[in-house]
Amino acid sequence: MSRITIRRSHDLTPTAARERVSHVADRLAERFGASCRWQGNVLHIQHDSVRGHIALESTTVVVEAKLGLALALFRGSLESEIARILEREFGP
Repeated sequence: MSRITIRRSHDLTPTAARERVSHVADRLAERFGASCRWQGNVLHIQHDSVRGHIALESTTVVVEAKLGLALALFRGSLESEIARILEREFGP
């Protein structure tokens, strides 16, 4: 199983950061049919081919994902896409 871990610093309030992560989750659910649920400051994401979470810390967003065999072949492009989305939502 392949893994992706990305950390991105941010200077947003907890509420603003949560809104941005929720926006990302809505897009994932709409585009890929992923199931997303909050547990505290962690958004858990499940799909047939990926399991992961987005954790909100005071100044950092951490994305961790375990890719199934089908998606492991596309790890590089998926990691780049996630990084691009985080940059758009949280800045460089």
